[in-house]
Amino acid sequence: MSAVTAYRTTVTVAAVTFFLSAAVAAVALSRVSRAPAGASLAPAAAPHTGLGLRPEPWPDASGPQAALEFTHRDDLATLDLTGQYAAELADTRAAAAVALAEHQRLRRLLASDEHPVLLLRSTDLRHPEGEVGSWLTVALGDFADQAAVTSWCRTVPASHCVPRRLDPPR
Repeated sequence: MSAVTAYRTTVTVAAVTFFLSAAVAAVALSRVSRAPAGASLAPAAAPHTGLGLRPEPWPDASGPQAALEFTHRDDLATLDLTGQYAAELADTRAAAAVALAEHQRLRRLLASDEHPVLLLRSTDLRHPEGEVGSWLTVALGDFADQAAVTSWCRTVPASHCVPRRLDPPR
């Protein structure tokens, strides 16, 4: 075997080994939870502007309540409430910091072009009179009915995922 052939064989084996190792690592990491048990959830870095029809600058007040309100306004501006089905991923009345961290975790984990993840208030939708309201994280999609939402929910790593109809308030 010539030196050139030996060199090519060595390089080929090294390249194949490297790519296989990277593929195994990617599969292993995709199956591991993104946050270790007991880890505190911290809000993600603030964006520079919103994404709605009229983007606003990030609020000066950097508290979690301001971030929730900003995200909510921005997400609501992109949505027409027409009675479509969505997947409800979270429904919380927890403190603002907890609600924001949970929403941001779900958004980072599940949002895609086909399934944008939005933050709403339960009072944005048809709700019982006198309801105080809670923060809702929902995933939109081309869901024809509740069964389509339930089917999608079975494919995502979310502890809470139920069909929700996005009807406008009365």
